[in-house]
Amino acid sequence: MNLLQMSFTGAVMILAVTVIRALAINKVPKKTFLVLWGIALVRLMIPFSLPSWFSIYSLWNREMPTEGMNTTAGMLIPVIPAGDQASIPHNTVGPVANVSAPEIIWILGCVLCAFFFAAAYWRSYKEFQMSLPVRNDGIEKWLETHPTKRTITVRQSSLVSSPLTYGVIHPVILLPKTTVWNNEETLHYVLAHELVHIKRFDIITKVVLAVALCIHWFNPLVWVMYVLANRDIELSCDETVIRQFGENTRAVYAKVLISMEETRSGFTPLCNNFSRNAIEERITAIMKTRKTTVVSLVLAALIVAGTTTVFATSALAESKGPMDTNYYETETSEGILTSYTDDNGETYYVLDDGNTTRTLSEEEFEQQYPSPVIEWWTYDEYKNWLDNEKEALQGIVGEKCWTASRGEFVWTQEMVDEAIAEYEKVLQEIKDGMMYSKTVDGGQDIMVSYNPEDIVTSSSYDYFVKLENGEEKLFGPYETPDELLAAVESFCNDQVKLGNMDQSEAREIVSQCVQN
Repeated sequence: MNLLQMSFTGAVMILAVTVIRALAINKVPKKTFLVLWGIALVRLMIPFSLPSWFSIYSLWNREMPTEGMNTTAGMLIPVIPAGDQASIPHNTVGPVANVSAPEIIWILGCVLCAFFFAAAYWRSYKEFQMSLPVRNDGIEKWLETHPTKRTITVRQSSLVSSPLTYGVIHPVILLPKTTVWNNEETLHYVLAHELVHIKRFDIITKVVLAVALCIHWFNPLVWVMYVLANRDIELSCDETVIRQFGENTRAVYAKVLISMEETRSGFTPLCNNFSRNAIEERITAIMKTRKTTVVSLVLAALIVAGTTTVFATSALAESKGPMDTNYYETETSEGILTSYTDDNGETYYVLDDGNTTRTLSEEEFEQQYPSPVIEWWTYDEYKNWLDNEKEALQGIVGEKCWTASRGEFVWTQEMVDEAIAEYEKVLQEIKDGMMYSKTVDGGQDIMVSYNPEDIVTSSSYDYFVKLENGEEKLFGPYETPDELLAAVESFCNDQVKLGNMDQSEAREIVSQCVQN
């Protein structure tokens, strides 16, 4: 699965969570959405997923965005831009780093986003370093009554106007210098809120969100996730504090939140803020906080399980039934390409990109990926060309040249010798059976090369059956029909012994396998 596929499937998950969040934000525990955002992050960051019959990609066989496919031959054998290898019979020597314009733009975007977050945090961190420790009996008493494995420090600063937390190993709760220290009720609410952030390692969550945003900066839905996930971190902390102090404290806690948000410091992306993220949403959520019920927990579990199953899994490849003829399989830039011929002599192509499976008939495949016209080098042709090229290369020693990878340079005898050595290596590979293209569709901009021995031909026999109890079973693939039949008979005998299947059903399954 490539980056675009990960970003697309992640975006689908984010869109689903956003809709569910709008409908159920005040009906289930706020941790529900933190779990869902975590699953969305996994979808964005990990290039594989579990297949499921209930995946939206199984129900809705949508083509995923993929890398550009050159030609049919390009899917079966390596397609290499001519400037990428020294072994191409052109006057381009030395490996060329071939990075496309979209890749350059993506890398620049990643770097700019990362620089933005790093600069914002560094600026904030320098300000935090100017803070002073709080010497207050009430604070010290609170710290004594709330021990943690990590030592918590409470500091104050005139450069911040609302409470925040930073640091992972040595967490610091930073309070405004204007804090009313004798107002113990307000202090307890604020400190309790920040303590929840510390115990949950919310700073690490924020870092992961920032990393995902830097990687998928081009995806607007990832920006939506970044904003909403940060809001839900705050909402979940608010909910925890309310449950800790009791529902009758909701109004007082909301007033504390409003007072803390009258003024606030600047952007602190990797810190936990007692912040004004969607302040109206937070106050509304606080006032609607209710005691957790069995119904809300069941609803939350159903939302997480259902959303994950439908939107965070990939399509389950469908079995095409018995295939008793040869098939070819190769790994391409888009996934695994399999071509096979059925009992009727029809050829089909199956492309599995790790997330979806597309099946094309021979006509559809040829129409979508027309075969190129390739002229292959023979040993004698390439040898004659190389003899002439050696003379030409010896004559350019000392001359200036320019390539996309090197820029301007002067040919040296060492460079000429290296080029000739590379060409002689190709000549030997052609002699050993390797195939190198002379032209592709009449041009030399693309070189196609492959080893015929890498294309493996095999015979496969498999059998798909749906049992009376609804269970689906796929046998194979096996190399011979006898191996397939033996596996089916063994399975049926075991099921009969276990009482999961009667003799009539077992005989019917074996009989159908023999007929197929």
